[in-house]
Amino acid sequence: MNIKKVFSLAMQKNCRVKMIYQKNEEVVERIVSPRAFKADLVICYDHFRKARRNYKLDNVLAAELMDKKINDY
Repeated sequence: MNIKKVFSLAMQKNCRVKMIYQKNEEVVERIVSPRAFKADLVICYDHFRKARRNYKLDNVLAAELMDKKINDY
């Protein structure tokens, strides 16, 4: 399944996504709640940073649905 499809499915099912994201030379893992797409970005609530963040889809190395439902944000 492609990355954008994972985020779309998470939005439909109201689930979180665990993603691996490349930020410059650093690779980070984040738990996010996707909210919308805007051009080449996915707009999410980042549970680590406790804030809304925009992520470039091209920089998402992997993404998987989590069972936990979104109860916040």
